[in-house]
Amino acid sequence: MHLVEDIPESPEQERELLLSASAGDELASRTLFRTHVGRVHRRVSRILGSNDPDVEDVVQRVFLAALDSAPRFACRSSLGTWLLGIATRKALDEARARKRRQRFRTLKQRVGLGRPASRPDVRHGALSQAERLLAELSVEQRTVFLLHAVEGHTFAEIRELTGVGISTLHARLKAARRRLDALNLEDPR
Repeated sequence: MHLVEDIPESPEQERELLLSASAGDELASRTLFRTHVGRVHRRVSRILGSNDPDVEDVVQRVFLAALDSAPRFACRSSLGTWLLGIATRKALDEARARKRRQRFRTLKQRVGLGRPASRPDVRHGALSQAERLLAELSVEQRTVFLLHAVEGHTFAEIRELTGVGISTLHARLKAARRRLDALNLEDPR
């Protein structure tokens, strides 16, 4: 247990500090955070943008991930470098997730999904039905269906976007179409 708030000087001391913080030692946790938060915050800010409202949240996720994976820290690099690696991955994950959400919002706007229920135009019923039908698909089926049938991407492009093999994409699209056809027959509104 740490009695004074010392900054570790050797890799072994860094590992001990990390393990102590991971075990719940409050002083070790504070020391770990205070020692590295500046660099971690700068790294995340540089990736997401300095005015991004999610920077603080991502920084917290970095330290939580570090505490969760403390036993795997093998001192092959300094603790600071290891934390910056986690920060980079967490910030990039957030940026990718944000991009995926934005793409889906754009797609929904293009095809008219997700608009307010009080919309007065005549297409509202068809759009509501399409939204209900798409919600019945698995995430994987919905993704390939929207990317291929709605956005017009080729299977090669979808493979690049998702990392899923072409034969699997074909099977998911076929399953999505079967499911949509069956649902449409059940509820032909």
